[in-house]
Formats: sequence, C-alpha cells, structure tokens
Amino acid sequence: MRLETSLGVPEDQRVRVASIFYEAFETEFDKVFGPRERAVPIISRHLRNDRTVVAISGGVVVGFAGLKFKGKGFIDMSFWQLLQELGFGILRLIFLGCCFVIFRQIWMFLNRPREKEIVVEAMVVIGNMRGKGIGSSLMNFIIDFGHYGGYEQIRFSIVDVNVRARRLFERIGFKEARVRRVLFPWNRIFGFNAAVEMIYKI
Repeated sequence: MRLETSLGVPEDQRVRVASIFYEAFETEFDKVFGPRERAVPIISRHLRNDRTVVAISGGVVVGFAGLKFKGKGFIDMSFWQLLQELGFGILRLIFLGCCFVIFRQIWMFLNRPREKEIVVEAMVVIGNMRGKGIGSSLMNFIIDFGHYGGYEQIRFSIVDVNVRARRLFERIGFKEARVRRVLFPWNRIFGFNAAVEMIYKI
C-alpha cells in the first residue's frame, strides 16, 4: 500500500475528512450538531489546512490528525459561529451547542499548548485501514514537523475507552503524564470518564 502523509487537506477531500471525524465521534457530534447531513458540512467549513495532517492512499484520505499550536486548533470555530451554524431557532441544538462550547473552552484551557509544544487534538484512521501503520505514519510526520519547527514536545490526551490508541502512542515513545477525570454532566454528554495525557519529548 502506497501512503502519502502531508500537511493540509486537499480541497476535494475536505468533506471526506469531516466525514471521517464525524463517524469517529458520531454520538458526540450528533448531540451537538444534529445528524450527519448537518454536521459534516459544518466541520468541513472550519477545518484549518495548516493544522491538519492527512494520510492519503489511492487518492483518498484514509486517516488524519488535527493539531493545535500557537493558540490555534485544527477546527477554528468561535461560539458565535457555532450558534450561526446551528440556527438560533433550534433550541435543543443551541442548548447542547452551548454545553459543547463550554466544555470545549474548559478543555481548550486545559489543553492550551505550552511554549514550543504541539497538542494533537484528534487522530482518526478509517476502520478498514486500521492496523496498517497509518497512525504511526501520521505521528511520525508530526514528530518530524515538530522537530524541524523547533518544538520540544508533543502532547495528546487519549480518552479512557480508546485503549488501542494508547498502545500505539506508547510504542512510538509517548509517556503518561497525568490522568484528568471528566465530571458530570460532561462524561454523560461525551461518553468518556477520563483522559490520559501523554507526552513525547522531541
């Protein structure tokens, strides 16, 4: 399998990346944005090319990683942009959207990149391509990106239910730094109870 890993989402693959992201976190996104047909266009509109790493095979994206550094993440969406996307007349989505934004602001504060640090906000490989080295390829690209960019470490918070991803990161050389508990109601809304913070020293 020929795999190309690079920074930036090809224009014809933006919807695909958004779809991959949505499918990986469908329960969470459905509660906030609503069904797939609403959520995917919203996500695709707010992807940042300079903070999204993609793995492409056969001309299509088979995995991606979203980065955060220098104060900006791979999805750039303000509170007001979210409300505009959801529509002010849909009260359920506005309420859940507000919950999402509040949680995201807390999470962003806790995961605010330190100086000379890259935070991996998300990494997803499509189901039938897992176990083929795509996650490792994405992470090795990020490590090289950090090295040549003068960064000193990479940080990733893995939710407690994602055991497979944690094993991958440990094989690459990440070390557990701390465990953050997710309190009610956020654990019910987003489907996990803790996040393990892992660090890779460049």
